[in-house]
Amino acid sequence: LRGEGFPKASASFHDVFGGLPRLANDGKTVYRPTPVNRWTSYGSPNATDWLEVDFGEPKEISRIELCLYDDHGGVQPPASYTIEAWADSGWHEVAGQVKTPARPAGSSVNTVTFPKLTTPKFRVIFTHQDKARSGVTEILAWKE
Repeated sequence: LRGEGFPKASASFHDVFGGLPRLANDGKTVYRPTPVNRWTSYGSPNATDWLEVDFGEPKEISRIELCLYDDHGGVQPPASYTIEAWADSGWHEVAGQVKTPARPAGSSVNTVTFPKLTTPKFRVIFTHQDKARSGVTEILAWKE
């Protein structure tokens, strides 16, 4: 059934009008003004929000691709973001993150590379722009 099994996405907040976390991990990258397959934190009262991907078991990863959504209004690329991985019963910032492009860009792929690590789950912490919230049309993790 749709939305069951792994990988499983969750978030600190999601748009109540359809921006569910699982839609950011459905294999579809669409940047249309009203796509039906994206997660957004539109309406969040938080200055930061996170989007998590749980593999269900430890996986080796070294690259994350974020297809950031931008509607040029209430959902725009974040001011910044960082990747954290689960280890030793807690979240830890991933060391050695190299972001391309360096500044978050909407309607395009933002790639983060780092030394290989093994983790059962990771999350992206988004620091929102002042009057907008963040959105992702697809999130992917890779091992190189």
